[in-house]
Amino acid sequence: MSSPATERAPSLGKRNVTRIDSLDSLVGGHPEALGALFAGGPATDPAELGDAPRGRLLAQIPGAGLFMATRPLLRALATDLLPWRGKVFDHGGNSGQNVVLGRKMFRFQVQIGPSMIDQRPALVLTYDAEAHGNPWIVRMIRDELRTVGPGVAIGPAILVAGSRPRPLFWFGLEVERAA
Repeated sequence: MSSPATERAPSLGKRNVTRIDSLDSLVGGHPEALGALFAGGPATDPAELGDAPRGRLLAQIPGAGLFMATRPLLRALATDLLPWRGKVFDHGGNSGQNVVLGRKMFRFQVQIGPSMIDQRPALVLTYDAEAHGNPWIVRMIRDELRTVGPGVAIGPAILVAGSRPRPLFWFGLEVERAA
């Protein structure tokens, strides 16, 4: 029997597709597996996630070779121990803010653009607009999202500093579901 979070979908050609219904099944996932899911998804429409999607840290990217050693820590941080709770979208999904310890902060702009990972379309969140007043380190972050299941999106947070962008970690957003 499959879990409520994932269910095996029919095979499409030679490729098996896993249906993702919750971020919980992805927390602590291997960065390469998360990258493969991201590669197969379409650019996220913010309307699919609702006004205030729940967020989860999924995996770190630097040091992916230390995956098994860092996995328990990442799973612990994906609970309520992590102060980041998700994001809120406003202005019809054209902008928004992160939710940290119940407060809205770190405003971002939203647009569809090429991913820095594979150049395919992704929902791109940028923090660098001077008018947002974000701290300098936050201005160097770029988030990207693609849909991997109904109301579920994942993507990398990327440090854009210097000539070479550096993916930092995988995160996800999902629509708040009734308990």
